[in-house]
Amino acid sequence: MNRPVPHQPSCYVVATGIALAAALTYANTFAAPFIFDDIASIVNNPTIRSLWPLGPVLSPPHTAGATVGGRPLLNLTLAFNHALSGQAVWSYHALNLLIHALAGLALFGVVRRSLANTRFAGSATTVAGWTALLWTVHPVQTESVTYIVQRAESLSGLLYLSTLYAFIRGSERTDARGWFAVSVFTCFLGMATKEVMATAPVMILAYDRAFRSGTIAGALRQRPWYYAALVSSWVLLGILMAGNDGRGGTAGLDVGVTPWAYAITQIRAVPHYLGVAFKPYPLMIDHGGLLPFDGVLSAAPYAFALGALVAGTLFAFFRWPRWGFAGLWFLGILAPSSSVVPLLDSIFEHRTYLSLAAPLVVSVLAVTSMLGAHARIALCAIAVALGLLTLHRNTLYQSDVALWTDNVVRKPNNARARFELGNVFLLRGEFPAAIASYRSATRLNPTYVEARNNLGSSLLLAGRPAEALPELETALQLHPIAETHFAAGRCLAELGRGDAAIAHFDAGLKLRPADPDALFRRANLHLQAGQFGVARAGYRGVLALVPNFLEAEVNLTSALLADRQLTEAATHAENAVRLNPQHAVAHWKLGQVRFELEDLSAAIVALREALRLDPNLVAAQHLLARALTQNGQYAEALGAYERTLQLAPDLVPARYNAALVLEHLEQWEPAAAQLEYVLRLQPDFPEAARRLEYLRQRLNSKRIAVPLRP
Repeated sequence: MNRPVPHQPSCYVVATGIALAAALTYANTFAAPFIFDDIASIVNNPTIRSLWPLGPVLSPPHTAGATVGGRPLLNLTLAFNHALSGQAVWSYHALNLLIHALAGLALFGVVRRSLANTRFAGSATTVAGWTALLWTVHPVQTESVTYIVQRAESLSGLLYLSTLYAFIRGSERTDARGWFAVSVFTCFLGMATKEVMATAPVMILAYDRAFRSGTIAGALRQRPWYYAALVSSWVLLGILMAGNDGRGGTAGLDVGVTPWAYAITQIRAVPHYLGVAFKPYPLMIDHGGLLPFDGVLSAAPYAFALGALVAGTLFAFFRWPRWGFAGLWFLGILAPSSSVVPLLDSIFEHRTYLSLAAPLVVSVLAVTSMLGAHARIALCAIAVALGLLTLHRNTLYQSDVALWTDNVVRKPNNARARFELGNVFLLRGEFPAAIASYRSATRLNPTYVEARNNLGSSLLLAGRPAEALPELETALQLHPIAETHFAAGRCLAELGRGDAAIAHFDAGLKLRPADPDALFRRANLHLQAGQFGVARAGYRGVLALVPNFLEAEVNLTSALLADRQLTEAATHAENAVRLNPQHAVAHWKLGQVRFELEDLSAAIVALREALRLDPNLVAAQHLLARALTQNGQYAEALGAYERTLQLAPDLVPARYNAALVLEHLEQWEPAAAQLEYVLRLQPDFPEAARRLEYLRQRLNSKRIAVPLRP
């Protein structure tokens, strides 16, 4: 008697359910901020600022921390998001969710069509639906979806699945050129997205052997041009990898880790990846670099588990190839990141994005075989539990402080997690919390250069340059970089050690010559030291890099005034006022230039505007009084001197000049009082003493007593 074929749900209903499940579990991610490598890859990535021309967009930076290096398609999608929403995160999360939902649907199609010619054909749609649903809502996927720049993993996953799906469709048809062309095209796109795509041609050949041709040789004989086209995509990947400088020094033989040492760490990593498929809690965004073992005994259980998995997979692939393909899928996709090619980080959970499908499909097949009609209850319960865990995990992503604090709590000896938590506090301006986090990181790892550098910078920003300087000097001893020299220069400048500060800026600028901020700060130190020629050269260098740098225009005006290069000074003062008509100091400098050029009317206008914008600008108030005096407006000048002295009672030149105006107005007694005040402040002022003596004689001749002012 034939067993009745169980009712299969509609493919469209299942696909809709998968898409809705993805939307529900990631509905709370749209405000999750940029974190970790998002900063280098998105926030500080100049190549995504414009979609056109395409050249810069398809040449992403390959500095450390920039996930986009050597991945032009990934960078292009980020440029699309930037064009849509700038640095508002909602569009980035929306596209990540769309990619993940499409990947879930592609997995559904792959599993369903793979089971169509097996003994599970009668339940192919059901098994594929549950597999894709569990895979879509699984919490380990949050790192590839909610962590924005790990779109590299989800997008390459979608393209990987699309490549396989198109092959499956093509292998089912007699006229398969269209589907095979799509497969090759998506394979090339995947190579431009992430290096894990390198395994796709091999994995498709293994699939062909297991589900279609029966042998490797048979597969190659049937489709030689297709496989030749697939393999040709490795050329593109090789070109991209050759130009990305070892992923900014984080991958390859130059990262300071031997292939053997890295391979040893993967004995722990691969079983962990399999473990999180069944126990996805707790998860961590950062496990803390390499994971060495304490000794042979501690490594033995992991080595045995991994060895059994590899041996079982190979045996099954030759004996029961369709079951063996599941193990090959899990291990093969992990191979680029879990082999002997060293990476600075031995474990990241986003690397399991595609591999996760293998244990899930095996588990769903096992549950449906054992429980029959009751399987849907168990699988539904599992899906709900996984979805709730995903929602909880996504809640942590909504706050970068919560995410990194959770990581620190779960792995307190992870120095980098404490460093990243410090970075979050630093960006928020919470300097005490940032300092505490960085100190914890440097206690755990005394040679952690970045943590020492940021600790010094945090102390500097908190107004503690004397404490910051030793941290920065230690960082420079460990690894001298431009940023640390610049921070040390700022510390020394605030401590009044101008020459030493200039030396640090010089050292930093040798490493990074075109840094406008460092050039500007060094020029300021030269200006303060009276080295006007060097200062002028520095400001001109800044303006060549940043033409509309307002402060550089203002300070260059001061340097030019000091050497009485008045015509050029006027040009730069006018530029400063044009750049910001509300900048009081710019108007003051323009007034100063006009005063020196003896254009008193223009000087008075500029100085009055400066004081309208900032009534407490003492130097402008005093210069206005002088300009009014020279312009013969003595009564107004006297008022201007009075306002100057209200702001700065001990400003000797202002009191002396006020005395001269009072004398000119024949107000002898107030003039004498001002001169007496001047001599109390500056007894060795002979001109003031002679003038006071003259006024006293004049007053005595009129028999008028001059009262002393306290």
